[in-house]
Amino acid sequence: MLVFQRTETLPASWDFHSRDPHEVLEYVGRRLAPHRMEMSNPDQMAVKLSCYDLSPAQIVDIQYGTDVWIDPGELGAHFLVHASLSGRHSVWSGGVLRDMDDLHITSPGSRIKYHMTADCRNLTVRIPANAFEEYMSRVMNIPINQPLVFHPGGHASLDLPAVWRRLLYHSIEQINESPTLMANSRIQRQQSMMMVELLLSNHSNNYSDQIALYGNDISPWHVRRARDLIHGELEANISVTDIANRVGVSVRSLQNGFRQFLGVTPVGYIRRHRLEKLNQALLKSDADASVTELMLECGIMNFGRYAQHYRRQYGCLPSDTLRKRRRRPPG
Repeated sequence: MLVFQRTETLPASWDFHSRDPHEVLEYVGRRLAPHRMEMSNPDQMAVKLSCYDLSPAQIVDIQYGTDVWIDPGELGAHFLVHASLSGRHSVWSGGVLRDMDDLHITSPGSRIKYHMTADCRNLTVRIPANAFEEYMSRVMNIPINQPLVFHPGGHASLDLPAVWRRLLYHSIEQINESPTLMANSRIQRQQSMMMVELLLSNHSNNYSDQIALYGNDISPWHVRRARDLIHGELEANISVTDIANRVGVSVRSLQNGFRQFLGVTPVGYIRRHRLEKLNQALLKSDADASVTELMLECGIMNFGRYAQHYRRQYGCLPSDTLRKRRRRPPG
């Protein structure tokens, strides 16, 4: 049975309920992304789905009522931001299986597969790629020279998942309580841009270094100076204590400044910067390049540990990135 309702009094909200797998596949595919779906027991399926428009973003609150395995096709020019509210939600990405108990961003072109248990409830936000690009270009003054990619498991701040959920709850509550007010396109855009800023500034991506430079416009002088030292040097033995001494502040002041204004610890910032440099070096390297030599050039001495850091951030090992580079046709 299909129950679909869009009332005139709730212009920014839609509800959908169905026990028909074909209707579910078609409807969810239109709202989020085309996909294939397998389920353990189709007779138990009882989909409850609510959509909330915050143009250009859209929030989808979904429960399937049975175990489902979802294999999305190409996302086109959209990002999907997943936050699990209850039950178990697993994500296969880059050959790595993760229990999604916090936050996961699927970038366009990613190959992933989801598993949601029967009691799983999930909030997924669909945001066009051009919303991020326009924000970076217009607000942050960052030139867009390559597609934006969020790294798996890469939220720099431990607070991000909780803050993200509260933001979504607040938006949904506003839509439910004041549907006419929230139908205003400018208000919707303002809410969407808050989501974009939150993700760009607090979830690791291939523009994180440039975004951190933008954020330093409001950072105190010692954070800006420390950041300049990190970007200017890639010494393997550089430490937070060394940086604090050279800047002229205590280690604690440096750590607090980085957390408050950059959303990451100094150690995390150094690691992220080196990983970004390594990733760019691998993508631009010659066919006969050595991963070890490129790591050394980026100030990386602990090869095994950084290989795992790289895998967590990019979803594959450095050698996999280099291998893909070698297979890439010339020109």
